[in-house]
Amino acid sequence: MIHHQIVITDQLVTKRVIPALTGSVPGLKSAQVYKALRRKDVRLNGRRIQADQAVFAGDILDVYLPEQANPEGQWGDSSEAVSSESKSAYHVVYQDDALLILNKMAGIVVHGTAKAQEDDEGTLIDKVRSDQKDPGLVLCHRLDRNTGGLIILARTRDIQNVVVELMQLGKIAKRYRCLVRGEPQAGQKIRTSDGLEFYQIEAFLEKQARQNEVYIHDEKRPGDVPVITRYRILHRFPGFGPEGETVCELEVELVTGRTHQIRAHLAHIGHPLLGDGKYGRNSYNRFFKGRQGPLNRQQLFACQLVFSPDIRAGRLARLAGKAFQVKPAYDLDLPGPETRLQGF
Repeated sequence: MIHHQIVITDQLVTKRVIPALTGSVPGLKSAQVYKALRRKDVRLNGRRIQADQAVFAGDILDVYLPEQANPEGQWGDSSEAVSSESKSAYHVVYQDDALLILNKMAGIVVHGTAKAQEDDEGTLIDKVRSDQKDPGLVLCHRLDRNTGGLIILARTRDIQNVVVELMQLGKIAKRYRCLVRGEPQAGQKIRTSDGLEFYQIEAFLEKQARQNEVYIHDEKRPGDVPVITRYRILHRFPGFGPEGETVCELEVELVTGRTHQIRAHLAHIGHPLLGDGKYGRNSYNRFFKGRQGPLNRQQLFACQLVFSPDIRAGRLARLAGKAFQVKPAYDLDLPGPETRLQGF
């Protein structure tokens, strides 16, 4: 094995483990780093890690790689690593001749961005098109890089348009699970189309595209768009926070689907997601010891897709009344919850 050790400088602070390593070790590709992560051959400050995560000034990265470099310092055939990378990036939950439903791993970029190209990262859509040998696959919606969970891909643009329309009509419900600081109580009580009781909160969202950040306002301002978010408390974890405060697990349903909506909206009402440094507080997040060190990724997963029983849209009619669900892969070992709340 070849050992490389890197000390994170100020120039690398905004990076994550994979781009920090590929930018510091000549000839090293992201596929090799993904494979090293799966083998547990990457260490951050002496601790083994299994997933890409943020690094900070002064951190020490160690990576152990097979002796397969050629004299020019380039790496051997990575086809095996790329194949394994694809398999770890997602799992197929459902597929037919119209669409695919995948469970995406947190930390994977869904579609091409300038930053992904700069960091030489493969995207989810590229991986799936290659694996399925289907270049016509298209995304029906998005998930943030650090949000894992269910995502729908259509095999044609026509099917994509149908899925998007059904989502806009509320006939495909997207539900998430997340961990938040404190116990939210804001909102009006409502009942969803499948009979569940949620709280509904409403506000207005301002998007700052250049900063990749949004702001939530209680009163509409020029350029704002409305946001509607529903939530219910699934579990309470009393005393789990740094000052003995409660942490709650929520189930969240999006009525509108805006950029960073769940993260920003919940933070706006005083209950940011654990691990979210953009809309929460890093000082709070660092209290929690995740499986890969201090918590630095929002604890948010797209866990459920519910198809309305009255869908009559051609090839998607076969999914009417069906629900697809996966478990959230939180980075924390949670204590036993005090209670599970079924209603109000």
